[in-house]
Amino acid sequence: MHHKSPLLLITAPILLYSISLFSIAGTDPQEAGIIAELTLPQEQVQADSGIEPSDTPEPLENDQQQTYKRKTVDYRATPELLLERYPYALMSYLSEIDAILTSESPEKQIFAIFRISYLGSRHFQFVEDPEAIPEKWRPHFMATREQPQTSGKAGHQIVVQITIPNSNIRIRVFKQTVDEDSSSEAHAESRIVLALSGEKSNEALQCLVTQPRPTKTVSSACSLAVKHLQDITDLADSLKSMYPNHSLEITGYSFSGALAQAAMSASESIDQAYIFNSYGIHPSWLEGVSENKLARIHHSYVEGSLLHGQDYNLLSRYSRWKLPPNKVVVAGMKIPSSGLESHIRHIYKLNHYDSWLDALYNYVTSIWILHSKESVLRAFEAHLKLDLPW
Repeated sequence: MHHKSPLLLITAPILLYSISLFSIAGTDPQEAGIIAELTLPQEQVQADSGIEPSDTPEPLENDQQQTYKRKTVDYRATPELLLERYPYALMSYLSEIDAILTSESPEKQIFAIFRISYLGSRHFQFVEDPEAIPEKWRPHFMATREQPQTSGKAGHQIVVQITIPNSNIRIRVFKQTVDEDSSSEAHAESRIVLALSGEKSNEALQCLVTQPRPTKTVSSACSLAVKHLQDITDLADSLKSMYPNHSLEITGYSFSGALAQAAMSASESIDQAYIFNSYGIHPSWLEGVSENKLARIHHSYVEGSLLHGQDYNLLSRYSRWKLPPNKVVVAGMKIPSSGLESHIRHIYKLNHYDSWLDALYNYVTSIWILHSKESVLRAFEAHLKLDLPW
């Protein structure tokens, strides 16, 4: 046995690493419901939930306010819900693209054209005219720009984005105006939709999911996040005044989904929020939000994705152990992903250029691929059986 010891010393670490790499727990905690912490003032909890003072839990030691737990049970996607939310998934996807219809790749062009056409069939259009933007926000609005191409010629890019000052937050505004003569049930009302871009998070956006809301003005990333929310609220209020007969909605993916939750809590003008594969924000950013308003935050996620999978690989930079602990405090619509991986990888590779190590890790676990904005689109379109090009 003595001569086998060196082999054992070599193979044991490899075996342990392999077990770690492939360790994906079989039980999804979302199946049994999520326990999410939400700190609310006692008066707000009594008003919104009917809890009597004698029924409330004892406050935790050193807590200035009581911390209550909301149990939310996730639900499976239905064709009706998928059809309702798919336009928002498309708008959130397009918001994360720097410019529209600018690629020299025919495959990318076709991919975008068909999906923009789908939005058009649902009467959603980009707001491209600066005159259709509130006057105070026009200096922050870019409709088009010129961009050099590899051929040496200047390409005309469609941007149609509002930039939140001093941030990397970009917003595309979509408008859906219902034809008064239309009797289609798909066009129930007119809408303005703010599609947020925040996939490339900065320190201020990360503050939303990792740090409490600051109680006083200080020079910090969290204070900058408060300022960003004030700007988004101001934009929402201005659009509501400009389009009083339109409902106002907001959508976002990943970090921009976290931003959409915070904006929903900060603004009285925003009626609904649609978020996808979203991070949960720190409970302090939701203080004072009523149950009615929380119920108007609609979360959808792809099953097995980064924030909802069970990857416990210690060596991975994507490991759940390294993610913020906060969960989205509303129930989520779970979209099955089984059998879609190859299709998701195809469209993911059109937009991402991973290192060989990241590519290998994505191939082994799929959790980051399933988290991607491309995954959200593929999951919706596969289950809706939409015949769109890939």
